[in-house]
Amino acid sequence: MVKKGLKFAFLTLLCYLMQSTLSQYLSLWDVAPNIALAIIAVVSVAMGRKYTFVMSVTVGYLLELMLPTLPYINVILYPVCAMLGSLAFSDKSELKLEEARTLGRRAGNLPPHLRTMLCALVSITVFETVNLMYVYLSGIQLDNGHWSRAVISVVYTTALAGALQFPIRWWLGVYKLKKAR
Repeated sequence: MVKKGLKFAFLTLLCYLMQSTLSQYLSLWDVAPNIALAIIAVVSVAMGRKYTFVMSVTVGYLLELMLPTLPYINVILYPVCAMLGSLAFSDKSELKLEEARTLGRRAGNLPPHLRTMLCALVSITVFETVNLMYVYLSGIQLDNGHWSRAVISVVYTTALAGALQFPIRWWLGVYKLKKAR
């Protein structure tokens, strides 16, 4: 348990550091990926909603403290975006799966690697939509440049989550089988 907590704390710190320092160097067509939301999507599917909430609040708070852009936007936006993706795509408990089966719904989950990318897609889409709304409500007319940068950011961050999920899930020990008792 302590080992899992230390790994999670290290991953949270690494997430913040990568978002604040490395993302600008990974830009394509002058659009930087949102590394934080990509890693949070991986954690959401691999570890669950509680870890997602703690990581997104911590990263949002650290970004707000160290790299302030708009007042309180990171503190609010990161947890909201991450939790919306997490609600739809994190693992369901056995109780929820059984409840879905009794109601006649499809009881099986999608494969976790696909759910990770879908979670990142939902999270970054909400993030970019809020940013575009803020730009529009500030009195700036949205043009093709705004829309294309938002689409590039969504695609790039989703692809980054797809690439990052394999080493992060391996490092967290998700692929290890638990011994039967």
